[in-house]
Amino acid sequence: MFRLENPQSESFQKFLREQGLLRLRFTEATAEGGESLAIWVDDLTAPKVAVSTGRGWLAPLGRPEAILAKLGDLERLSAQMEESDGYLKFSSIPFEVQKALERRRKLIRGSPVGMFILEKKDFRPVFSTHQIESLKTEDAKTLAENSPYDQGEEYALARIRNTPTAAIRIEGELASYIVVHANGSIGMLHTMDRFRGQGLARVVVSALVEAQFDRGREVYCYIVEGNEASERVFESVGFRRVMDVYWSAFERREA
Repeated sequence: MFRLENPQSESFQKFLREQGLLRLRFTEATAEGGESLAIWVDDLTAPKVAVSTGRGWLAPLGRPEAILAKLGDLERLSAQMEESDGYLKFSSIPFEVQKALERRRKLIRGSPVGMFILEKKDFRPVFSTHQIESLKTEDAKTLAENSPYDQGEEYALARIRNTPTAAIRIEGELASYIVVHANGSIGMLHTMDRFRGQGLARVVVSALVEAQFDRGREVYCYIVEGNEASERVFESVGFRRVMDVYWSAFERREA
């Protein structure tokens, strides 16, 4: 695999256009991370496989057979990341890739996730008397404590510092919030227990969607299967589910 130095090259952009909505994992991550985003391709002039790396996870893009053909290279990339914890960890892979990998490597754990998008024409903004604020750096600890997906304080701090956030405080207490992830999706939505049932989640989601549209970003999110409360919130402002993807950890064969 070769490190991609120019994500805007015509060959890579052509490859992305062929990937449909799965391209968002790369286009929006590139928009957020710029040159700091690590992207690898199998061929610099005519890529069939691309993979972004970060926080121990691999996000591969391409046809299942092409990804399987590069499985050894992906394992080597995984081994270079301490955060991989010794596993071969994949994020946002479609059902076909998940099943193909299960035939080649032992599955340790897998989480089905819905990918949702929001187009401007479908957006139903939510208006509220609550003042929308940005998160503060001192909120990073709270975000990390409320995250069930190993998104630590350092990650939360980066989201607060580098991207728009939306939050509501009631009498000075953080009540509800949402951020933009490093991959460009919006998430980490959380409302404190004592403030639930007031519709605050819909308000902060709507506010961040507007901020993303103002930045010229495509708006999407991931929701873990079974999280019906979050689905209702996002669908209420116009999001629609477009596909199922997986976050998975497999046994890694050391080279």
